Amino acid sequence: MIVNLTPHPMHIYPADCPDRIVPGTVDPLVVLPAYDRPPRLGETELGAARPVDGVPVVDIRFGGGEGLPEPGPGVWLVVSRPVAMVNRHRCDLLVPHHVVRDLDGSTLGCRAFGRPL
Repeated sequence: MIVNLTPHPMHIYPADCPDRIVPGTVDPLVVLPAYDRPPRLGETELGAARPVDGVPVVDIRFGGGEGLPEPGPGVWLVVSRPVAMVNRHRCDLLVPHHVVRDLDGSTLGCRAFGRPL
């Protein structure tokens, strides 16, 4: 089972769908509903800000996905790339891959999922 933990419905298009389409011209194979409480990265500031060209710059460390459910047997979780990259130790996380966009470049969905390693 694939569960979408992103705040947007996930439209999965056929493998032969072009990279760019006019919305509504290609029917998705599946639409996974949006999740109302997506996992977010925690962050910790490491020391005080220092100026760079008059702009404050703060060193930060990102933590794991706050609100990321524990792994479950047979369950795959679709998350944002940043959440997946910080949690590479998890083998149940998927990210949108082979993205499909509209003619203006806005993301509509994808043709596959990737599993960051």
